[in-house]
Amino acid sequence: MAMFGLGVVVAPVMGPTIGALLTEYYSWRMVFFVNLPVAAMALLLMSGELPEDRPQRVRVDWTGLILLTLAIGALQFMLDQGQQRDWFSSRLIQSAAAISATGFVFFLIHGLSMREPIVDLRLFADRNFAMGNLVIAGFAVAMFGGIAILPLFVQGLLGYPVLEAGNLFIPRGLAAGFSMVITGAVLVPRVDARLLAAGGLLLTGLGNFMLGRLNLDASFWQLAWPGVVQALGMGLVFVPMSTLAFDRIGPDRQNEASGLYGVTRQIGSSVGIAIVAVTVVRGLDLFHVDLIAHITPYSMEARRYLAPLGLTPESPRGAAVLAAEVSRQAALMSYVRVFTMLGWLSLALMPFLLVMTKPVHQRRGGMAH
Repeated sequence: MAMFGLGVVVAPVMGPTIGALLTEYYSWRMVFFVNLPVAAMALLLMSGELPEDRPQRVRVDWTGLILLTLAIGALQFMLDQGQQRDWFSSRLIQSAAAISATGFVFFLIHGLSMREPIVDLRLFADRNFAMGNLVIAGFAVAMFGGIAILPLFVQGLLGYPVLEAGNLFIPRGLAAGFSMVITGAVLVPRVDARLLAAGGLLLTGLGNFMLGRLNLDASFWQLAWPGVVQALGMGLVFVPMSTLAFDRIGPDRQNEASGLYGVTRQIGSSVGIAIVAVTVVRGLDLFHVDLIAHITPYSMEARRYLAPLGLTPESPRGAAVLAAEVSRQAALMSYVRVFTMLGWLSLALMPFLLVMTKPVHQRRGGMAH
């Protein structure tokens, strides 16, 4: 799980760095074309290394598959297009939300009534698996939601060049790889997986709180260290949570369970990106209105700020400088609020670990395998 998790965790972290290099030295279009050689290499490895499966004829629950596809597809459309269409003021977004909710309801009803549904919802009867899905979805919101807005924060607000902004993710990627390997090979066999996951959530929250204390003069390492702290937490969450979630799932149901677990994580990532996007935009408007209310031609703070520039609040250029600074400060406050919110979300997930039971191999005093 640790080795598999390297790809799951390190790839999204290193993506911005590779994207920055391609954009800086080639073209932004290369960000899309780079998928072609990666896919070609994957096909070669699969055809040459993976043993051939012996397929079996199974009965496919087409009704359940269609309902699930409809529900998730409509949800993804709503999350992707919501911000551009002003969310529920748009009839299209309202329709997508209604389709998604209806699809999920009928999927649940259908799945619980079927003997062999497309997804065995009875997997959630296992307490560890149910809590594992809940925690990993919330963790994906806290982690990948923050990663999604960090380049916007660094480049759009702090003015970092594309390449330097991409380099911020190199320490994070190295720390994530180190954490995944050490956690899987050394810590999981010896330490209660629940304690490891709690430590990972704590580090993730701490990293977000560190980002939430930055200002407009933040240096490279002031931006990079929170990422390192979060990356160390990633390994402590991903590997132990997988151990806990699949601990009591039999071999005959591992395929279904892993697929469901992966979908939950992906939905959490999509929800997280949508939440942070709308929170940043709404916060920008809110803080801008709040700050601008305190700026008047008679404000002594405004006069002291413009004095070194030889400007006054009454002059057109002075008013423009003040407006630009108010916008920057409002954006900073909005980003800070989002990072702080994600930090509290990480900590809020910790109580769910108390509901989970210790893995079987650890209860017996054995080693992980």
